[in-house]
Parts: sequence; structure tokens; C-alpha cells
Amino acid sequence: MSRRRRRFRDTVMTARIESLDGQGWGLCEVDNRAYRVQGALEGELVRFRPQRQRKGLLEAKVEAVLEPSSLRVEPACPHFSECGACNLQHLEYRAQLELKQSWLLAAFAAEGEIELPELTPPLARHPWGYRRKARMGARYVAAKGGALVGFRERFGGRLAVMEHCPTLDPAIGLRIAALRKLLSSLDARTAIPQIEIAVGDTGCALILRHLEPLGDGDLESLRRFAQQEGLQLYLQSGGPETVTALWPEAPVLAYRLPAEGLEYRFEPLDFVQVNGAVNRALIARAMAWLAPQEGENFLDLYCGLGNFSLAIVARGGQVTGLEGDEELIQRARSNALSNGLQAEFHAADLRLPKVFSPYLARRWDGILLDPPRTGAAEVIARLAAPYPRRILYVSCNPESLARDAATLLKRHGYRLSRLGAVDMFPQTTHLEAIALFQRD
Repeated sequence: MSRRRRRFRDTVMTARIESLDGQGWGLCEVDNRAYRVQGALEGELVRFRPQRQRKGLLEAKVEAVLEPSSLRVEPACPHFSECGACNLQHLEYRAQLELKQSWLLAAFAAEGEIELPELTPPLARHPWGYRRKARMGARYVAAKGGALVGFRERFGGRLAVMEHCPTLDPAIGLRIAALRKLLSSLDARTAIPQIEIAVGDTGCALILRHLEPLGDGDLESLRRFAQQEGLQLYLQSGGPETVTALWPEAPVLAYRLPAEGLEYRFEPLDFVQVNGAVNRALIARAMAWLAPQEGENFLDLYCGLGNFSLAIVARGGQVTGLEGDEELIQRARSNALSNGLQAEFHAADLRLPKVFSPYLARRWDGILLDPPRTGAAEVIARLAAPYPRRILYVSCNPESLARDAATLLKRHGYRLSRLGAVDMFPQTTHLEAIALFQRD
């Protein structure tokens, strides 16, 4: 560490936190310099130590809370102060939801005058042990006791030293110490940089990325571990196409939607919603708001492996689903077939108007949008008569949702009839939302 950086970190300051930013960091000012302080809450008097200057901002972490907020709680995870995966564990959960609702409203306020309905209650379920998809780093560091498995530290980018993780599904969150022990025992322990996790209702899968071939001894150790722990274990030597099952030979991953009697099979690298319980509630709310009727026609854009499509069909609707990932389209078709449903799925690059515009020109009773963080501006810009009477928008970025909402309202004559926050990632600052647009 340079002498200048050491002096920077040796400085300790005291200030009152004025507000929280969109990443859950406390904002304050000392000697006309602005600071972002990790681990502080609005209104608190804290003592903090600067850590780094990043993108023109001075970042710091709390040394001591001198006057705590009434909303402060003890983080459930002992790694909270170092691990960069969660930013809000020190804020009570009810207040987390209220904060996220305020961020949703702020995103719409930034778009100017948009008439908003009263927000529906946040869609939330149990705030711990929910995360069924994750990518964790791995590294062998003899000085820290062997193999490390976990997320990056908040400052510095190194792997946090972890024994367990309370936000991960317990099938893996309680096995981090066992994974560390396993990796430490391998001959190739220095050649495994990453472990991908996927948990379904039918099992828990791990994908070990390895940078050199694994010997017979290591392969046997991995098989034995998977058998003893009841895990599905995959190996990945290169790109996604190199993922192969080690144990068992033909693993099955699936999640279920009991209310609709549906089962969705997926591969461990497939995109699925991270929070299974919230996903079930989200589908239920989407169906209640969209209200598909027997024989109605729906266009499901960014349909993935059929998460919403199959629920619409199960209620009697007819669905055409579009998705850019050919493998997910194959999964959607397979899931429809295995559930005894008929739906039409096509691989289509939804960034290209010449690809999706012919579908928009058809008559639909409703459109469902579940785009990536960038939103669906290209699609929405090209809506035209005959307009669907309702559009359901599931968003993982309130800013792009608000931007697209402004276009739907001001250019296409829709009204925003329902809006609510979705807490897919409790304990973090990630916010999702669901909105219903209607046109008379």
C-alpha cells in the first residue's frame, strides 16, 4: 500500500448521515467534501474511516456508530462488514421495503409528470435463505487457512473469508465451510477460480470451473462429496458449452408452481428468477393483474424458459413467446410439452426492430414484458395499432421502467393502473417492480 493511501486510511472522521444513496451507502459531508459511508444509516452520528476514492467519490466504512438509528438491527451475517454481496442487513426489513418503495417513486418522479396509482404493498417473502442462483469466487490462499469460497470484499476486491451465507439457499449457504475443506484437499486446488450455484425444488447443482484437467483422485473426491452431500456436481473447463455432469450422470433441476400444477425444468446456467418464493408470488400477481381469459392471445416478450407463458396457457390463454436465447426457447418448448400445454415459442433478437416488428403488428389481447435492465425502449417505441388493451411490465430496473412508462403514457395513450415493488433480493439494494398499463 502506498504511503499516500496509508495516510488516507489513517484518517478518522465523525459526521451525521444525511441520507442513503441508491446502493444503501450513507451520505455526508465533512469540510466541504462528500463521502459515501458503508454501514451507516440516515440520521446516525458515525465515526468512519476513508477507504478509497472511486469515480470521483470518497468511500468510507463505519468505525463506530455513536448515535444509532432506531431502525438499525444487528446483521445476521458475521461477514457483513467485509463481504460486498449485501448492503442492507443492518436495516430492519420493514424499513428496507419502505426504502425500496421510495426509490421506485423517485425513479418515476425523475421522468416528470406521470400520474401514478397508489402503490400496491411490496411483494416480499422470507428475507433469508432465498437465493437459489449465484456465482461465487474460489481461491486457494494458504495464509488464510486454505481455499476460500465466497463473494468479493466490499473494498479491495479480494474474496471475503466466509464460513456460511444466510442469504443463499441453505442447501449451499450452510455448506461453504465444507466446500472450502473439499477444495483445499484437491491437487488442483489452485486451479479452481469459480463455483456457480443453481438450486431447484429437485436438487442443488454446483458447477466447478477448473483451469487445468482434473486428475482421477480429484474426480473421485468430487464424486464422493456430491454423493455424501446430496448435490448435483458439474465441471466446466472452458466456455458454457463445456459444462458436463460429473455426478449423477443425468441430473434433473426443476422448480414448481404448485398453484398452477406446473413444473419448469432448467439447466444450471439457465436464467431463472433468483428467489423461488417471490417468483411464485410474482407469477400469481401477474396473472391476477393481466387476468387472461379463455381464448385470449398474448405476446410474451423476453419469455425465457416460459416462466410467465406457461401460467397464462394454464389459465386458458394462447401465448406466443419471444426470447433471444435459443437454448432458453428450446427449454420453453420442452416445458410446455412436459406440462401438456400448447404454446408457440420463437428465438428472436429483441434488439432488432426488423425481427420483432412483424409480431407487434398482429392483434393481441395483452403483452407481457420482462426485459433486461436496459428495458424495452426499442419495442415500446414501435407499438402501433392495433394496440393491446393491457401491457404487464415486470422490471429489474426502476429507471428503465419509468422511462418506458413515460413513453407508453405520453406517446401511446396508456394509463398506469397498478404499480408495486418486488423484493426479489432482500438485504440488498436491488429493486424489481411490476406495473400494469391499460388502454381503453
